[in-house]
Amino acid sequence: SSQQHRGPSGIFCPSPRPRAAKMPRGERVIGTVTSWNMARPGKRNSEGFGFVTMDGYEQSKKTDLFLYADSIKDSKLRSEAKLFGLKNGIRVSFVVQEPKSAR
Repeated sequence: SSQQHRGPSGIFCPSPRPRAAKMPRGERVIGTVTSWNMARPGKRNSEGFGFVTMDGYEQSKKTDLFLYADSIKDSKLRSEAKLFGLKNGIRVSFVVQEPKSAR
């Protein structure tokens, strides 16, 4: 199939926005990249970001997870995300975590 599964890639996603469905915190889950925004060229400290829909959840603003490229633990996948972006449909494994700040 055209979808790829990235094994234990070590992606860590902050909590969904806003709090809605009960999320599996601290355990490894699998999901699909649904959109990706590249970093703006020439912007200092800019990085790519996107959204992931967990398996078993409908794609929605209430349950999709936000992902910064810098949060990706697998160095090869992180470099790919920063340089080329992640394609919609890529399968990833990750651990849901609380955001470091409330912004």
